[in-house]
Amino acid sequence: MKQPHTQIKNSIGAVNYQWAFGLIHYFALQGVTQAVISPGSRSTPLALACEKHPDITTWIQIDERSAGFFALGLAQQEQSPVILICTSGSAVANWFPAVVEASHSYTPLLLLSADRPAELQNCGANQTIEQNFLFGSHVREFIALEHADEILLKSNYLKRITTQAYGKTLNQKPGPVHLNIPFREPLLPRRFTANELNHFIHRLSQQSIEASTPIIQSNVSSSSISQTRCDLLTQILNSGNGLIICGRLTHQENRGFEVILSRLAEKINCPVLIDPLSNLRLSVLPDAHFIYNYDHFLKKYHNDKKDFTPSWIIRIGQFPVSKNLLQYLQQLDSHTILVSSFGDCLDPIHKANTILHTSPVRLCQQLLEVSIKPNNKKWLTSWQMSDQRSENKIHDTLDKCASLFEGHVISTLLKTIPDNSLLFSGSSMAIRDFDTFITRTIAHGKNISFHCNRGSSGIDGNLSTFLGLLSNQIPSNKHPDITRYGVALLGDLSFYHDMNGLLISKQLNALGYNATIIIINNNGGGIFNYLPQHQLDDFDKLWKTETNLDFKHSARLYGLNYHRIENSKELETKLPAALSQSGIQIVEVIIDQQTSVECHKKI
Repeated sequence: MKQPHTQIKNSIGAVNYQWAFGLIHYFALQGVTQAVISPGSRSTPLALACEKHPDITTWIQIDERSAGFFALGLAQQEQSPVILICTSGSAVANWFPAVVEASHSYTPLLLLSADRPAELQNCGANQTIEQNFLFGSHVREFIALEHADEILLKSNYLKRITTQAYGKTLNQKPGPVHLNIPFREPLLPRRFTANELNHFIHRLSQQSIEASTPIIQSNVSSSSISQTRCDLLTQILNSGNGLIICGRLTHQENRGFEVILSRLAEKINCPVLIDPLSNLRLSVLPDAHFIYNYDHFLKKYHNDKKDFTPSWIIRIGQFPVSKNLLQYLQQLDSHTILVSSFGDCLDPIHKANTILHTSPVRLCQQLLEVSIKPNNKKWLTSWQMSDQRSENKIHDTLDKCASLFEGHVISTLLKTIPDNSLLFSGSSMAIRDFDTFITRTIAHGKNISFHCNRGSSGIDGNLSTFLGLLSNQIPSNKHPDITRYGVALLGDLSFYHDMNGLLISKQLNALGYNATIIIINNNGGGIFNYLPQHQLDDFDKLWKTETNLDFKHSARLYGLNYHRIENSKELETKLPAALSQSGIQIVEVIIDQQTSVECHKKI
């Protein structure tokens, strides 16, 4: 059990520490259990308060950018707020990419930035910038705290602030909340004794926040759609053949969704297009209505308009990864119903005719209760047959491509990854390859939790997000029956961009976590080879982004196991061996960029 410091006297330093401990304690009372700290001076009271609090687990990540994404990963799995702490100045600005991703992925974070006091603002004081409203519209709320004050300590001020902040991270639209907290020096009392601090902690511990704070168990809307809208929706669904499209869903949106969606699809005989981030593809529940390979066969939509033009579409979750699906939907004039759990209009192609502010589960429940005419059997069959033909083509290409490329890596990975694993994808080319190569045959019988930073699809912080997600699992040497193995598949640029995030892997190794980080090293990525920029004379200079890095040095730097794979034969033996090895390891897969492009074009 953590032991508090031993003595405290009434001084600025004492008030600072009591102020910080009060903040952390009230957050803990509401259910916060984890804090990620980047060491600094001005944030000392906050860091020490987290470390001394018996109900808070602290993680130390020196690089603030990596710390932000590590906290994002910690918070993402269960949609539970995580505290993030740093010192004043540019340190706070390093959180920005993670804050943007948290906002767009509905991830609750409590951003606690320490700041210089008012008298040091706007006068050239060292390490002092304007931190108020720094993150603009990317946070659900900004709260500027008063300076630590002995009179306010005796009031309900901190209780109100923490109640407000915690609630805002989870209410209606989950996301980050920023609290800026100024501290005057001295930051801590010079000497410590037990009585006063222990009395203060004891007094805080006796306080309850139940009367003033509704503890929020779920932030996903459970509201039903009105009877009038339900009647109109029924008319639309009875107007002809339709389509359900499932994009990325949060962990809470997904609870109970797969089973009830399957029941609805069977009732109305409807094809369901499942994006990899819907977490419906790598699932133990087989469903003949689920369509996997639409990205492949919708490329030819202009030749098959009769077979693939729906009267209506229900779109659930964020917009899917597939560009071919996007282009297909842009050509349609079908009545599009967008289901939005958090009230956002997630419709980049501006095709939504109806927006329903309800959860996917609640919508399916209501539609199961009304009379809907099943789709024509030929409609579903045409989607199923195209799905199977595309699957055959994908697997045929994998068999015929002698040279190693990304499809082989994903196929081998999915055949050998342990069940109940955590799988994280890079947000650029990697997620597109998963979209292509997670076929029904490869995914059959798996139960994998799939993740990717597709909120804003940045290259930032991919490693740190993965390690944060991994850290929210129970270490294998303590509970081997319920731990989940972790695998990340990233391009070499994504890995390079967040190598600082690997520092925390030393701590995870010591705690008994097991994971494999797979680097697809095609020397600078390859996504621009598929974009119009590839035709430009300046392509090699401006877009090829060759790094010429050998990542075995990164593994050695951070004390990680390392494996190098250069051909298909090595892939078949070395990748399964790495996945069975304990600890955290890096697997670097060398892929020729031009060969990769040629193999992709054959599909």
